Amino acid sequence: MGPESVLTRRTLLSGGALFGLTGLLAACGQQANNEAAATASTAPSESASASTAASDAASASATPSPVITRGYSGGSKAPDGEYRKADAYGPAQNVPKPRNEPAQYPETEEGLSRMMEDWLAAHNYAIQTGNCAPVIQYVEKTSKEYPFYEYIEDLYKRGGWVVDGLDSYQVEGDLIYDEKQKIYRMKFRRFWSTVMYIDSDGEITKRANTDKNDDLFNYFFKYTEGYWKIIGSGAENNFKDA
Repeated sequence: MGPESVLTRRTLLSGGALFGLTGLLAACGQQANNEAAATASTAPSESASASTAASDAASASATPSPVITRGYSGGSKAPDGEYRKADAYGPAQNVPKPRNEPAQYPETEEGLSRMMEDWLAAHNYAIQTGNCAPVIQYVEKTSKEYPFYEYIEDLYKRGGWVVDGLDSYQVEGDLIYDEKQKIYRMKFRRFWSTVMYIDSDGEITKRANTDKNDDLFNYFFKYTEGYWKIIGSGAENNFKDA
């Protein structure tokens, strides 16, 4: 299942250009020190003759996608403690770990802000490692965020990974309590540029934040026995319509 079919939450997927890339990981097959114990398939050379290119195009429908082998970002294993971001060779290395469990914070705007800092650390950790155990503790299963984490977890289990895609947020409104619905909401602006999902079957999907109209939206929260939790997101004030 591709990201376009599961990543539907507004805060991650709206407004971006979606397109497939081919041949990006051809260099992965040249990693002499790749400890993944397999060789990535390579794309045809750009210097191929016109006749070869025409032949390849004619048989493209019958040619299976290349199998991508996950190696090391930067082309080698990073020393212990050295953070290295993800690239075409492999996922990020030595990513700083977030909290194992959510902390109790007061039912105040400051308390919510501290929880959101913890959630964001766990969120970006999940994107870079595929370990979503810490972050799913911050969201309800019924929220739009939850299916995204399920997709990320499955992508990494299949041997894929994510390049870029890290988020940052800025508060754009006051914390508001809806007495009728018994929930809180706060407006945020999300900052992101590009994200690339690399699957082990050779499928590569990239999104670019070319339309920033939906980067401003509400998060909805509930507060129970000392813990804040994200229950949804959307542009509307009414949670049920978001």
